[in-house]
Amino acid sequence: MGLKRIFQKIFIIFVIIGALIGVLIAFIYYQMNNYPVIKVNELSISRVDYKDQFKRVKDQYVMYFGVDFTTTEGKKLLSTVREEAVKGLAQWKIIENETKRRGIIVSNSEIESKYKEIEKQFSTKLQFEMALAQYGLNPSTFKKEIKKSLLSSKLIAEIGKDEKVSENEMKKYYEENKYLFENPKQYKVSIILIKDEKRAKEVVKEIREQKISFADAAKKYSEDSLTKDKGGDLGYISSGYLAPEIEKITFTLPLNQVSNPIKTDKGYYITNVSEIKEAYTLPYIQAKPEIEKTILNEKRGKVFNKWLEEQYKKAKIERDFSDRDIWMNLWRKLIKFQQIFYREDVKTPLPSTEES
Repeated sequence: MGLKRIFQKIFIIFVIIGALIGVLIAFIYYQMNNYPVIKVNELSISRVDYKDQFKRVKDQYVMYFGVDFTTTEGKKLLSTVREEAVKGLAQWKIIENETKRRGIIVSNSEIESKYKEIEKQFSTKLQFEMALAQYGLNPSTFKKEIKKSLLSSKLIAEIGKDEKVSENEMKKYYEENKYLFENPKQYKVSIILIKDEKRAKEVVKEIREQKISFADAAKKYSEDSLTKDKGGDLGYISSGYLAPEIEKITFTLPLNQVSNPIKTDKGYYITNVSEIKEAYTLPYIQAKPEIEKTILNEKRGKVFNKWLEEQYKKAKIERDFSDRDIWMNLWRKLIKFQQIFYREDVKTPLPSTEES
């Protein structure tokens, strides 16, 4: 056998050994992440689910309350974060188990439909995904949250199915919350943004001389990226949507008349109003279905929350954050071995379930 063949076989052996080691490391990591650290009525919650929930709750404290967890006061709140994380996971496990028991399901088409409905509320896909990232989510994890939400909604409807709403309750709600049914005056506005005043005046002249339509002018000349491709169309807007200096002129324009260039700090706006909807208050008879739905949801929510709290109090909840399981021990040994080759200043703490 030639020397070249020997080296080839040795290389193949090393490749196989390397692949097996890689598979073994991946297996240990998977087992470590999926080791049950919480049990709710004997139903398991994995280490990775707990850590994800802990991070989500912690991030909410940072976002909504400005908590700095590196400070002494912030560190004192970590125990509260842990308890909230455990309670949230336990309650979801109770909900999930109850939906299975009752045969409540959510289809993939329902999840996709809800996902697309929410996505449409954003101007671009990038804006939508950036909004998800702010909450520590991506499209995949957000769909999981949607599934949880839909399952919960169906269970709430089932548990609160005996709740009713009376006519008097609906009328009382309407009178006490009439402001919710007030619709302000709305204007169907189109805009063109041009940064150069001289060019803006030329575009106004073109439109007024009917050499080009307002929509085509917006597509051709506008420097507003959000409306350019839509022919400048903003849809129906009410007072407070645009800058005051733009609204002052735009909302006094006769229908279908083009404004002179309006100076702003972004450039010169050319505006047009094609329709106006007068302000009105939705009559009770038209508001009634939405009012009934609102009150019914509130009643069912109260019944459901009472049921869930009772189930949570009765539940047998066990937790093990000691990290003594074989998979965490093996993972830590691998990390320790890896860090032998690191400088002291770049070594990181060994992984753990709990954050201190």
